[in-house]
Amino acid sequence: MIYSKKIKKISYSIKFDWRIAWYSVCLWFGAIIISGFVILPWFYLVLPIIIFWLTIFYFKKDEATFATGLKVSILWFLVVVVLDFLEIIGPYYFQIHLYFSDFRNWLKYPLVLLIPVIYSLFWENTKLKRSRKAKFKPLTAEPSHFSAV
Repeated sequence: MIYSKKIKKISYSIKFDWRIAWYSVCLWFGAIIISGFVILPWFYLVLPIIIFWLTIFYFKKDEATFATGLKVSILWFLVVVVLDFLEIIGPYYFQIHLYFSDFRNWLKYPLVLLIPVIYSLFWENTKLKRSRKAKFKPLTAEPSHFSAV
């Protein structure tokens, strides 16, 4: 006996978001500018602040959910990696050891991956707490019907 099963077709729409690409290029270019002007010990403080503020500006016009934060961080990371690879090809002529010997380049990647995700998780959690407080009212002390004897 032959059984036939209907297979559902799932279509995924992949949209290119110019806003994510623009912010990632700004992030990459800002990291290059900062590394050129800021002296090395202060770079480790300035770069996370710049990435954090860029994340805040991005999420002003977009919903700060975990899924959005994860999508943004992965796409920012991919664009930064591609632009860094093109930078290696350009002036360094495939001298990868020169590029990766500088720790500032290693610091950029985890920050780009973590800051949007952590920010979106924090924002989603505070929004959830606000909605819970609005829905549930605290119990009021009512006089008990039972008297203690």
